[in-house]
Amino acid sequence: MIRIAPILALLALAAQGFAQDVAYEKYRLENGLTVILHEDHSLPSACVNLWYRVGAKDQTEGRSGFAHLFEHLMFMGTERIPEIDVLVEEGGGWTNASTSSDRTNYFSYGPRDLLPTLLWIEADRMEDLGRAMTEEKLGTQRDIVRNERRQGVEMEPYGEAEYRISQHVYPPEHPYHIDVIGRHEDLEAATLQDVKDFFSTFYVPNNAALSVAGDFDPNEVKPLIERLFATIPRGAAPPRRPAPPARLEEERRVVYSDDVRFPRLYLVYPSPAYFEPGDAEMDLAADLLASGKSSRLYKRLVYDEKIATEVAASQASGALGSLFYVIATAREGVPLEEIEKAVDEEIGRFVSEGPSAEELERQRAQWERGALSSLQSIVRKADRLNLYEFYWGEPNSFRRDLDRYRSATVADVRRWASEVLRPSGRLAMRVLPEETAALRAARDERPASMESRAFIPEEPEVFRLSNGIEVRHWERSELPIVDVSLFLAAGAAHMDEAKAGSASLLADMLDEGAGDLGAIAFSDSADFLGASLRPYARYEFSGVRLSALERNLSQAIGLLADAILRPRFDEEEWERVRRIRRDDLLRALDRPATVAWRVGMRAYFGEDHPYGRPVDGTVEDVEAIALGEIRALHERFYGPENATLILAGDVTREEARDLLERAFGGWKAGPALEKTALLARRAPANDALRVVVIDKPGAVQTVIRVTMPGPLADDPDRVRYDLLNTVLGGSFTSRLNQNLRETHGFTYGASSSYTMSPSTGYLSAGSDVQAEVTGAAVREFLKEFERIQAGDVTEEEAGMARETLRMESIQRFEGLGGLLWAAESCIWRGLPFSSIGEDLAAMSAARAGDLNALGARAVPVDKALLLLLGDKATIEAQLEGSGLPRPEEWTAKGRPAATED
Repeated sequence: MIRIAPILALLALAAQGFAQDVAYEKYRLENGLTVILHEDHSLPSACVNLWYRVGAKDQTEGRSGFAHLFEHLMFMGTERIPEIDVLVEEGGGWTNASTSSDRTNYFSYGPRDLLPTLLWIEADRMEDLGRAMTEEKLGTQRDIVRNERRQGVEMEPYGEAEYRISQHVYPPEHPYHIDVIGRHEDLEAATLQDVKDFFSTFYVPNNAALSVAGDFDPNEVKPLIERLFATIPRGAAPPRRPAPPARLEEERRVVYSDDVRFPRLYLVYPSPAYFEPGDAEMDLAADLLASGKSSRLYKRLVYDEKIATEVAASQASGALGSLFYVIATAREGVPLEEIEKAVDEEIGRFVSEGPSAEELERQRAQWERGALSSLQSIVRKADRLNLYEFYWGEPNSFRRDLDRYRSATVADVRRWASEVLRPSGRLAMRVLPEETAALRAARDERPASMESRAFIPEEPEVFRLSNGIEVRHWERSELPIVDVSLFLAAGAAHMDEAKAGSASLLADMLDEGAGDLGAIAFSDSADFLGASLRPYARYEFSGVRLSALERNLSQAIGLLADAILRPRFDEEEWERVRRIRRDDLLRALDRPATVAWRVGMRAYFGEDHPYGRPVDGTVEDVEAIALGEIRALHERFYGPENATLILAGDVTREEARDLLERAFGGWKAGPALEKTALLARRAPANDALRVVVIDKPGAVQTVIRVTMPGPLADDPDRVRYDLLNTVLGGSFTSRLNQNLRETHGFTYGASSSYTMSPSTGYLSAGSDVQAEVTGAAVREFLKEFERIQAGDVTEEEAGMARETLRMESIQRFEGLGGLLWAAESCIWRGLPFSSIGEDLAAMSAARAGDLNALGARAVPVDKALLLLLGDKATIEAQLEGSGLPRPEEWTAKGRPAATED
């Protein structure tokens, strides 16, 4: 089921080690089926992973591709379960499978209540699939597999050549001689009897291991497994083909041509088998040679000499032997002789000198990071339990596996590299572009760019209703839909004077029944009209968004008016809404990123600052808020003096005026209404560099969040600040992301952004990094901040930032919602709509010097808050000697630890 990928893509999926022990129970049924159970109650889900000890190596001559074909046939159903995928997906789960040279595995996942069904499916097809097989099913899946071969081998650039590598390295009698996908003629020759014989030989309980992981009670699952599987008869011991040594004693050179643009070189060396001595060392050697910009081959071929477009290395491990690949794709016009010479020189230098201790430690850390990340998935844990059972007979070999990499020394890596990477014992394969003459000529050169076109945002038509409400309107007739926004210049910063979460709960109550309709009837009416109402609250504004079909616009606007003017505030609905919010906030305490953001804002701004109180509230405040307070806030802030109406879509100005006048023209301010104004500018409580730590014992990652002062919304340099942030951390190619992710491999991603409001502004930056590199990651953050302060942005970086930010700004205008957003943003920031066009012009004019002029004040680290959420002991050890201030410990609830009850 899993498509055979080209070898270069597989290099990115090299097997990872694991970092800790995993509790399990293992036993064997009377019929020989191995059972492995692992409990993980973190989520209400479970998975089943079934390994059969059969792969492409077990196929006989003339039956290549048969193991993979049979994997497909296993999903064709039985008499009991004719449609496996339908059954699984109806229960909220999914199922899949994969075939390698050594094994075939079937894995499924779903809610915990689906686990019995998943086990039933595996037991049923282990018993009955052969009996239920028909010529029709065989023909269907044979065609699918042959198409898969066409797509993954024949139509894939370099695919046919890659498919033939095993034939050049392994002798014809070796089980690995033919690749997993097989040959067309062998697939066509497969008969129904072949299928049934294969099933009865290899798909027997004594040739399988069943791994179950997730949220289950073994006292329930073990009897179920016994009932479902124990009576399936044991089979005879499956035959195994002999595997002669695959060591090459000479260099084999072959050349292929393919419909590709760039020549490619493959150097392939036989290497130690999976988990045998030398296997881990060659994994590390591959990474040292070609993983990351500073790796030997990448730096020389791609970065320095620029003779290759890409280079990769990998240890492709197998039970009967492995292959070590080096693959380099030449730049157009560069002969492969030059590529091969450079590769051989770098490999020769690596073999003679070995890696440095620093290089090796960096790669070992990468393996550990991958191991820790992988342990978060029950699907991957279940598969790994089976893998270790397959090779070592001990499912809990996670630590043993990782120790292979931890214990590898510079001398070990050098010794194994010298034994494996022998020019006299390898396959050297070249793939050259085919000669295609005129048909390819049209694509030989990049076509000229089209003429660029300036983007000038269209100003809305503006008018007022009889009660003074301003309306901003765009007519767009392309589609029969209309979006409407009732924008209110009052948010949590205005309303949450005593209890955080009030403004947000008020917004949530607006569509929980309004006018004559209760909560359910109101929701049903909106659905019936093809309308969507989305109330919301932010720090400095609130509102309701409506999207509706044009033909139902009048009724939909009526619902919007009811929600704003006549919410019911029923006690029963209030209790439900408040309960849900409380539970959401409790769950949020389990999410490290959410905790880091909430505590960081409180620690930076202070509990008395509006931005120091979360918009969605705290558990304590939400529990204390009474419905009467919500009603009072509605009377106090929801009125025409604070409102603006914004429309965009298939409605004329006259139609819009008529509809809105009927719905909102009679809206009058009540006696309690308080007209809001832009919030007074207020400095955060944080006025010096501080370090705050939130302890999460045993955390495998550290959440890093940095907050420091930034510009306000009306700052004349706001565009240049945004451009500078794009360079720092506002895109994939930004400095922070390239440094922490691409260069050092500390994290999946790193970023930064400015928040500019009328009352405050701040810069936030962050990343989630492997716990063991916390100190190094913090140093890299500080280093990048220092570079910005020093003003070293290049013209190339400034140009990329201009283009990136310009397109992001333009893309925001996509659709009707983009127009509403633009109008809301200007109202909130207190800026005219024309400021958008002015900002785009300023963006185009900005140069590196303009950005560098801001550097010193753009990242005021001396007033920053550095928040670190993770294992406290690890963090403190990592920060030792850093020169940073002594860490303050805070709790996940947003209080200094010393004050926590």
